Amino acid sequence: MSKKFKNIDTSPWEERGSWRFMDLSGDHLGVRIEEVPPGGSSSIHHYHTQEEEHVLVLEGEATLVLGTEEHRVVKGDHCWFQAANEEAHHIENRTSEPFRFLVFGERKSGDVVVYPENKVMMVKALKGWKQFDYEQRDSAIQDE
Repeated sequence: MSKKFKNIDTSPWEERGSWRFMDLSGDHLGVRIEEVPPGGSSSIHHYHTQEEEHVLVLEGEATLVLGTEEHRVVKGDHCWFQAANEEAHHIENRTSEPFRFLVFGERKSGDVVVYPENKVMMVKALKGWKQFDYEQRDSAIQDE
């Protein structure tokens, strides 16, 4: 079947560490169904410089960590994260049941993903999505 068609009930999931996902993305819109097991996390605390990101909860309950605040999210909840807003986010599953959600957002080649707690940035514009720590960034600024 074409890459443009996928049945979410019968297609295989991809595994990454403690979580799994099913990629439904196109060329300009990233779309995935993600599942976080009990005790797992959706990602490292991060924000995007150019990409808006949305989350729609499909199943379960979890904790959205937004900046330094925490919010309970449940089936039917939708939240979105504005591009270039330096308020980092991630979702933690602190329950005993799997947590499933749809995440979708823009795909911009010039986006930089900032992981403030880890002092690392991922630059998508560079082939292979290069990662830099903050010391490398500060050195580059001083060299200019």
